[in-house]
Amino acid sequence: MREIRPVVVNIDHYLEEAARAKHQLDADRWRDEVRPRTMRLFAARTGTLPWSRALLKLVVAELFPDDLFTELIGNLDRVPRRRWPQAIAIAVALRHSWRRHGLEQIAKRLHVRRDGPWDSRQPRPSRTRTHANATPAVQGRSSAHVRWPAHGQPLLAGRHARKR
Repeated sequence: MREIRPVVVNIDHYLEEAARAKHQLDADRWRDEVRPRTMRLFAARTGTLPWSRALLKLVVAELFPDDLFTELIGNLDRVPRRRWPQAIAIAVALRHSWRRHGLEQIAKRLHVRRDGPWDSRQPRPSRTRTHANATPAVQGRSSAHVRWPAHGQPLLAGRHARKR
């Protein structure tokens, strides 16, 4: 007599594969058909979009600035409109400043003066200098010109200093 064995079908495996295939088809359709039409509509509707704090925050967030951004600029909710280009420039510069050359390239493209401690034409600072005895300098100015901000305020000097 022949032994009868139940055939076990792993239906979960087939369902998972079907879900992956549907997801892939949906993604392909989005990229190939829906996305171009949707982006054209989006572009048409944003043709007269003004600068806004929401747009500023979105652009800065896309650049993934580190904590130094907040130290330099402060809270984006409090940055006046006239300083928005500076905020974006600093976010871009931070993104490219992990190597000296990257920061120099950004400064060159934005026509920002490149003299100072990060300029490749300047000699490197002494390696014996420590953070404890370092004096702050902003754009090559002595520490006498630096106005230290209140806690949480950005460090800026000269004409960019925040008026109190």
